[in-house]
Amino acid sequence: MTTHPITIRFESFGFLHHDQPPGHGLLYDLREALRNPSDDPALRHLTGLDPHVRDHVRNTEGADELAERIAGESAAHLSYARPRGRDVQVFVGCRGGLHRSVALAEWAGELLRARLGADCPAIEISHRHIDRGVVHQ
Repeated sequence: MTTHPITIRFESFGFLHHDQPPGHGLLYDLREALRNPSDDPALRHLTGLDPHVRDHVRNTEGADELAERIAGESAAHLSYARPRGRDVQVFVGCRGGLHRSVALAEWAGELLRARLGADCPAIEISHRHIDRGVVHQ
């Protein structure tokens, strides 16, 4: 019996875009969970991959617990998916998909790698709307 290698896919996105990720999986809505870096003019046109935005998100009250929760629930979902040969999809959304969701998807992926160690499957992290720029509403 041949099984394909399991992959955990984190995808950040913005709820205000009309092409939200297809598929099913774990979904985390950050719109009301963390301070929006876009409210700071110095951070507005950067992304969650920038160290300044990353630090802003990570230093927001409750962010560490949220990142740990995403990693923990992803690991729990993996324990269900692995015996069935299924990949794990984790969607992390914020308003525009540029700041919070990007930083949290990256951070949760790091935490999951550290948590699972040598037993960690491949982790892919993509950012659906990172090149769209700031959403004005």
